[in-house]
Amino acid sequence: MGGHMMLYRGSLKSCNYHCSYCPFSKHPMSERELERDKEQWLSFQADLEKCAAALQVRALMVAPYGEALIHSWYLEGLAHISSLSEIDAVGAQTNLSFNVQEFLACFGKAGGITDKLRIWATFHPEMTTASEFARKCRELKQAGVIFCAGAVGVPENAALLRELRKELPQDIYLWINKMDGLKRHYTPEEEKVFSDIDPYFFRELIPVPADSAKCEGRVFVEGNGAVHTCNISRKMEIIWKEWEKTSFPAPLCGRKQCSCFLAYGGREDFINKMLFGDYPLFRIPRHPKAVFLDIEGTLFPEKGTPQTVLPDERQAAVLQAKAVTDREHKEECPAYILTGLEALYREKTRLFFATTLPYKEAVKRCHGFRRLFGGGVFAGGAHLVLEDQTGENSEDNSGENSKENLRGNSKGNSRGERKKRENFSFLDGQWTEWLAPFKGKYSFRILTCREKGRPYKITLFRSAHRPWEEREAEELFAALPDAGRKEARYFIEGNCLEIVSAKADKAQGVKTLCKWIGISPKDAFAAGDSREDEGMIRLCGQSAAPGFAVAERYGD
Repeated sequence: MGGHMMLYRGSLKSCNYHCSYCPFSKHPMSERELERDKEQWLSFQADLEKCAAALQVRALMVAPYGEALIHSWYLEGLAHISSLSEIDAVGAQTNLSFNVQEFLACFGKAGGITDKLRIWATFHPEMTTASEFARKCRELKQAGVIFCAGAVGVPENAALLRELRKELPQDIYLWINKMDGLKRHYTPEEEKVFSDIDPYFFRELIPVPADSAKCEGRVFVEGNGAVHTCNISRKMEIIWKEWEKTSFPAPLCGRKQCSCFLAYGGREDFINKMLFGDYPLFRIPRHPKAVFLDIEGTLFPEKGTPQTVLPDERQAAVLQAKAVTDREHKEECPAYILTGLEALYREKTRLFFATTLPYKEAVKRCHGFRRLFGGGVFAGGAHLVLEDQTGENSEDNSGENSKENLRGNSKGNSRGERKKRENFSFLDGQWTEWLAPFKGKYSFRILTCREKGRPYKITLFRSAHRPWEEREAEELFAALPDAGRKEARYFIEGNCLEIVSAKADKAQGVKTLCKWIGISPKDAFAAGDSREDEGMIRLCGQSAAPGFAVAERYGD
């Protein structure tokens, strides 16, 4: 799984529904106009079938102005495209107005693979009832179709949308889109109603700054051949049929904010893959049981990354977290990431850090939102922490390097401590004696992390203007006694050469923590941005690799 995603929007601008607010219901298309749309789609389909493999297109979604799936050419075209071996998923936005059984029969007759079909179904209260819409959704579910359902967050429709939520199967995601025509902010009460229905609703309310660097591997194609990075970006100076179809064009934006889900949901932010999988634009949640996140470069983007500004008094918990972070650090964890973490936390997903930072430094760095996390992998895997957030302890540890720390309780004590289960991978060699002769040659200071006097991580620290080179690290390690080389491993982080036990890394730490909480790593998600993260990314079944690509980038 994992690859480029393409969106298509033809010249179709008509709908079989007649909602009062929608301009497309007021423009019935002529036969000539519909024929033109059909010709455009068939031409696009033929081109895509020829170049999908070369472009590494793995997913396609039709995002029409109007309703596409009532027209046979879209249904048959999606079926043909789904039959391509290189395609993982095809789908469309739809009002679900058609007969579901007839639709699926036609899709199958045209060669469609139902397992690859993705439906984004939108509820239109003026045209159908919650019960009728929910019935069709249940039919999709019974047929094995993967889909999501949703509606616009019109405050006057809140009770009806609550009713729809009750009628739908609980495992079907019901999203709520922000109402652009509201011309005012939602009240706190309205926000709560919609966030109770859609746990990710607050992502609609927090602006996401545009950043074309995060839009590699996505493209939006119009029926006339015009190419965009996304549905709201500027048009590129190329035409779909004319560009050399061996790679996607460089992203082009021109916007200040990603103002809708089709824009912000398709970015290479790890938060999108964490919440919605390899192809987040289908808007189908992945529900990981546990999440392991690197800190530097992941939770805290590199310096220079645009930061978000929270609107008004919204999302009090996130605002508080942001305020604390602002006081502690010049950088901040973007608000749109924090809202995603808050949502997972409320859904009982276990959140863990996976960092080369020592525990105390990591907790301080993430003070503003540390309450969401139940421990993690620290010091490059040399220190594991499982914190009790419920008041119930895990089973006892065993082994000489393990310890159970039962300070505090679920409500916390006067020092704000939580019960912990911990494991350390110690360095038992004569490291100070071994390293001292090289301090002058390589110009470093020795910083040591200890637990009860025993070292578990050693940092050879240099000034910021003199980063370590791999050649120097290799020379130093080669000069150590055999006992040191066998006991430890090293990795470089800029001006720091880190030394930990050879048995300690993030992947092993993730594996151990998953065992402690009783899940498979295949049910966990991991994200990071460095080579130290590669092992856990390969291990976890749901991952975002350096640059937030998927795990297959490294192979299994």
